[in-house]
Amino acid sequence: MIKLILVRHGITVCNEGGALSGFKDSILSEKGRSQANKIAEYLKDEDIDKIYTTPLSRTKDTMKKLAEIKNIQTEETSLLNEINFGDFEGLSFKVIEEKYPEEVEKMIKEGFEYKYPNGESLKDTFTRVKNEMSKIINDNDNSTVLICSHGGTIRNIISYLICNDYKYHWNFKIDNGSITEIEVDNNFAVINKLNDTSYMNM
Repeated sequence: MIKLILVRHGITVCNEGGALSGFKDSILSEKGRSQANKIAEYLKDEDIDKIYTTPLSRTKDTMKKLAEIKNIQTEETSLLNEINFGDFEGLSFKVIEEKYPEEVEKMIKEGFEYKYPNGESLKDTFTRVKNEMSKIINDNDNSTVLICSHGGTIRNIISYLICNDYKYHWNFKIDNGSITEIEVDNNFAVINKLNDTSYMNM
């Protein structure tokens, strides 16, 4: 059995401004740094064997304090990055609607198959995340693994483990700084905690 603790990074400057940031780096805002401190305080007594982040600073900075407390060297994997928004990185949907109305029409028509210009589709991203999670689970049996990643990535992880279908992606809400816990035993997954931010008010 493996216990997965899925943490979405703290809120970023791009998040607060409504801009898309997939592969684009965006630093934690003041609120995001506060969330990172609260995450560390909440999880400091949890038995954790390994911590994964993505190469992006928003996940690494969210985990920095906790990793120091637990004396764990984090491991980076770009395969758990957020979707690549391609040419739309750094833009808000409002700007995209105003400047690229034909792309918005394609988004609506193609859904999960829609590929951002010079980027990825949701279906592509699901496959990337699914393959990496399969490897992580196989490599870390009988362990507790914390993964600090991105909202879309965590939705993909849940969609894979619980539903094995990318089409459930939007059925899960994952807030900045939230904690989701899933136990996987012999390919059977159970959600123990979903999108929990209650600890922030402690």
